[in-house]
Amino acid sequence: MSATAIPSFRKSQESWDASILPGEANPIAPLLDLAILQTNVQGAYVYRYTGISAEATVAAFAGPEPENPGRSLPRDLMSLHWNRRTPVVLRSQAASDWRFSRFPELRAGWFDGLVSVPLLENSEGVGLANFCLKGGAPLSAGAVTFLINLSLPLGTLLAASALRGQLRRAQQHLADRKVVERAKGLLQARFGWTEEETYIRLRRLSRRSRTPLREIAGLIVESGPEPLWEALNR
Repeated sequence: MSATAIPSFRKSQESWDASILPGEANPIAPLLDLAILQTNVQGAYVYRYTGISAEATVAAFAGPEPENPGRSLPRDLMSLHWNRRTPVVLRSQAASDWRFSRFPELRAGWFDGLVSVPLLENSEGVGLANFCLKGGAPLSAGAVTFLINLSLPLGTLLAASALRGQLRRAQQHLADRKVVERAKGLLQARFGWTEEETYIRLRRLSRRSRTPLREIAGLIVESGPEPLWEALNR
């Protein structure tokens, strides 16, 4: 395949990853591009296991966009796979196989064949990659081997992106706490409230207005406590 085919392919595909830090390129996407360019598969879908339970969400994909990519897959479906350590190759009728029929990419009727590869990091399952084929598309033994060998690099990238996501959430939580503490200090200094009383008033306003506490705190820090005086005293 000529080099000019790569930009046109990437333009027609989509990749998505919820846990990549803002502004950072998705490190999984190039491997999915490579899988499609080196084999006859027309879609690649990577699922990340969440926690220690049989739950998973889409981490990245190349091909038709799955329905509700941010939604967790059913536990009873993923319980069939999250302890699996061997690949599964179905050259046809994958959409009717009881183990795979409820995956979004197969439920939509886009594909007929499937190579499903467990993704490992330090011998632990961290996710699953489904490489999909349309009806009648050939798949050589070498292509199957190539896809199976992606288990370790994809697993490593998946685990790393999960750690970055945890770091991002921890950083955001710390930033939110700093804003709330600063807002509490401004309210205490301005109105003479105790720390406990200040926090109770903020939480009550947050629940009543259905506004996150960090947003209320941010408004107080930016505009001062006076604009919210009446609301905080209700």
